[in-house]
Amino acid sequence: MNAWLYLYFPDMYLHSLVHDSHSPVVVITQDQQRVIQVSTAAKQRGIRSDMPLASALFLCPEIICHTLNQEYAEQLLQQRALWAYRYSAQIFPDPAEGLWLEAGSMLKLFGGIEAFVDTLRNSCEQHRWQVKYGLGLTPVSARWQALAGVNTLSLNPEQQNHALQTLPLDELHLNDMQLLALQRLGIQRLGELLQLPLAETGRRICPQLMQQLQQLHGQQKPPSGLFTPPLKFSEKVIFSHDAEHRNGLFFPLARLLDSLCGYLHHHQLSVRWLALRLLHREPPETRWLFSFASHEYRYEELLQLCRYQLDKQSLRAPVTELQLSVTQFTSRQQEQASCLATDAPKAHSASLINRLQAKLSASQVSVLQSTGDPRPEASWQAQPADERLPDSLARTGDWPIWLLPEPIPYVSPAQIIHGPMRISSGWWDSQITRRDYYQVMHDEQLLWVFRDDQRRWFLHGYFS
Repeated sequence: MNAWLYLYFPDMYLHSLVHDSHSPVVVITQDQQRVIQVSTAAKQRGIRSDMPLASALFLCPEIICHTLNQEYAEQLLQQRALWAYRYSAQIFPDPAEGLWLEAGSMLKLFGGIEAFVDTLRNSCEQHRWQVKYGLGLTPVSARWQALAGVNTLSLNPEQQNHALQTLPLDELHLNDMQLLALQRLGIQRLGELLQLPLAETGRRICPQLMQQLQQLHGQQKPPSGLFTPPLKFSEKVIFSHDAEHRNGLFFPLARLLDSLCGYLHHHQLSVRWLALRLLHREPPETRWLFSFASHEYRYEELLQLCRYQLDKQSLRAPVTELQLSVTQFTSRQQEQASCLATDAPKAHSASLINRLQAKLSASQVSVLQSTGDPRPEASWQAQPADERLPDSLARTGDWPIWLLPEPIPYVSPAQIIHGPMRISSGWWDSQITRRDYYQVMHDEQLLWVFRDDQRRWFLHGYFS
């Protein structure tokens, strides 16, 4: 079944700018002549999109203007395409701030078109993205319905035709020359235009519009430029007002991490390194490298780790732009085994070590590694925490968690709970140890004591 879904993001560029919600902010064309995107505060002052900049300044002299950066706009569209790649394998970016999604093959997977669109719409709401969508039997049909805000969910040919017939031409993002030619003919809606012969349309208006009408009827190939996910991750956020404190970086960073986790989820990857690039009004730029003890891919965990790392940083100057980059990834399997109870402690240990290293530093966090030596005082050693967590420490019996650095003399126990447990070892390094260990109770505290081959008693540890 041929079905196309077009997602139109009318304020995508504006949304990417971190700004005060109470400030009137607009995005203007590269020639700085017209307004193309308007914040809520600017709309409240009477400013509308497609308004001349001079008129907007007359209504609100204090508006904050951002000139459209076409390269950055293309990057934003690629980011949205990366997000949409979770829901469809065929994504075609449209330079006019939109995406085509091949929807026909996805209907069975999501349980119908309504469920498919609801999934996308809910995700957009979570990101606080403004979106208009259109569903069509051809890419142009879907795009034009989205631009006009029809938001239809029917693929019935008759309903599709009716929706197209009523579309106002001034909402289809035709160029000024095309609109002027149509207005001279008295044509206001798409249905009136479709009554003209295609050859007449191409001759009297423009060949480009004729091609779009041919695509509308499925007489030409679908859009070109199939989206392919990049081999590296790099996204940025531009600030409307300079961030003067590190706390002002957290929300923009959270936005970037959300996009990163979408990338990791789709490719089944994890990361140990995050590179942050901070731009200031004056050079040099600032670079931070956030590292973790183990590989991570979960959004909430990465967000918490980055929060700890941010708390240790200081800004040398206000920040105008924040960029997040990752170039090294680790593949991860579909970890069905992680659901097993035996893997849960190790997963929790990895999370704990990551958080401790982020909160403190890598040099201040160590893990215990079993040595295989049966002598308690030599059975483990501390080593720097890394991505490979140690297995559980070897035990030759019921050992306490807390061992004293050195055994201390002890009186003969009055109440033995358990024992003896014989340890005879150390022949290989001439430090022969022969001990009988006991669990004893003293003042409601369970102790670990031993008697050596000279029948002397020593206290060696405490049970919790």
